[in-house]
Amino acid sequence: MVSARPKALHSVGGLPLVEHLLRAASGVSGTPALVVTSPDQPELDRYLRGRAEVVHQERPLGSGDALLAARPALEASGAALVVPVDMPLVRASTLSRLWEEFQDGSGEGVLLTAWSERADSFGRVLRDPEGRLSGIVEAADEAPPAGAAEVSCGVYVFPLPELWGALDRVGTDNAQGERYLSWVPALLPSGCRTLTVHDGTEWLQVNDRVQLAAAEGAMRSRTLHRLMSAGVTVRDPSATWADCDVEVGPDTVLEPATVLRGQVRVGRDCVIGPFAELIDSVIGDGCRVERSQLRSCHLADGVDVGPFNRVRPGTELEEGSHLGTFTEVVRSRVGPGAQVPHLSYIGDADLGPDVNVGAGSITANWDGLQKRATVVEEGARLGTDTILVAPVRVGRGAYTGAGSVITQDVPPGSLAVSRTRQRNLQGWVAGHRAGARPAAEVRAEEEG
Repeated sequence: MVSARPKALHSVGGLPLVEHLLRAASGVSGTPALVVTSPDQPELDRYLRGRAEVVHQERPLGSGDALLAARPALEASGAALVVPVDMPLVRASTLSRLWEEFQDGSGEGVLLTAWSERADSFGRVLRDPEGRLSGIVEAADEAPPAGAAEVSCGVYVFPLPELWGALDRVGTDNAQGERYLSWVPALLPSGCRTLTVHDGTEWLQVNDRVQLAAAEGAMRSRTLHRLMSAGVTVRDPSATWADCDVEVGPDTVLEPATVLRGQVRVGRDCVIGPFAELIDSVIGDGCRVERSQLRSCHLADGVDVGPFNRVRPGTELEEGSHLGTFTEVVRSRVGPGAQVPHLSYIGDADLGPDVNVGAGSITANWDGLQKRATVVEEGARLGTDTILVAPVRVGRGAYTGAGSVITQDVPPGSLAVSRTRQRNLQGWVAGHRAGARPAAEVRAEEEG
């Protein structure tokens, strides 16, 4: 991957590769997952802590050696389901079918195979004249023939302890100097059957950034197909991005260039986009979100967010509230029916129901040491370019005059005006340009 990050932690569909496999394998055998890692991957070990048992493979001698490293942890088991970490699209249903195939057999191992036009990165399945599996040849050891070939996906169910006896017979005399797990099926005393997977995306493997992008595209296509099947309109699937955990209600429309990342929940009858980005946010029913970014926030039903807004973590927009254009809201509550139409910053604020924020108004929430809160009570009206210097409270139904700097609480039903009286200095521009009046004299006059 040419990366300081372990391959298992590279992301597809908003989740690390290893997370996809943990989810797919959970519940198949009824036992906790065991993950074999390298000892030089503490970041991966931390991610798996409490999620899976971790075993270290001390030397990188291939997948067979990795399974041998897990032998002490598997001694009490009757069988092992083995899945490579770089197959994020294999379905839980496929792993369950593989496990059931093993349970229904007579102690034989079971191998997942597929048919591929390009067998140059997979082990090629060999069969005897009766059609039974006789071996697997890695592409590094023997170039595959042209055309389609049956290949091993690297997913197995092995009976134990037969597996250990077979692995003891596997050496490292091959092109890569590794202990191939793919040699084991032919060495099992009871033999090995195959189960073919027909969905070409399930066995996509990730070994570099190109394959990572291919897996991302396949996962996105699968997610959008799921959403559309559930009643979501996706105007242009090729220009819409949705992570695999995204949920969207029926009759919602996703316009082109919409991005839904992480844990996003969108209700029904919404219109999202175009050019909207939602990250880890919950959107109620009947909402409209245009080309804006929303991160870790909550929108109640009927909220309207216009273009070019940034809604940051800790924000709640309550029912029927509205953000217009070029606003930023963070750690704030915008009450039912409240309006923040234009060019405003609302930080650490609580706006009550039916509040209207005049264009260009802001809450000055940072005093140089800590963030402080602003409260605007129900029905209050902030005049254009009002600056509310927190901590401050504007009472119920109160008004502020345009251009006011509010540093004290405004009582309910009051009008607060805080600005200097306008004075017009006749001839100032011409005199200033001609240098007829010293700058100090002009400043003194301006300051009264």
